[in-house]
Order: sequence, then C-alpha cells, then structure tokens
Amino acid sequence: MQDSEAVVPMTALVVDAEGRLTYVGEDGRRRVIVGDRDLLRRVQQIRDENWDLEGGCGI
Repeated sequence: MQDSEAVVPMTALVVDAEGRLTYVGEDGRRRVIVGDRDLLRRVQQIRDENWDLEGGCGI
C-alpha cells in the first residue's frame, strides 16, 4: 500500500465499471479496496449464501 496515513471515506462503497470495490476519500481521490473482480464476486457470493463471516474477511 502506498498511502501510509488513514483516509476518511466520504462516499459509500461503489463497485465501478471494472468490477473494483472503491470509495472516495476526504482528499477527493478514489481508492480501490478490492481490485480483483473475481475476488469481489466470490466475497459477495459467500455473503449472499450465509452471511456468516466469523473468522473471515468481515465485509
């Protein structure tokens, strides 16, 4: 990760056209949280299946 300082999110999380999970920080820059479309799809699938993420990623 390049930025070592925390940035406060100013928008809701958004899945962009490239399938990345992103948000806009207080500095006006869009940041990518999950940049892998397949990984994001799998996390969403797990969440939709059982909502039981104890011990998981906590999304």
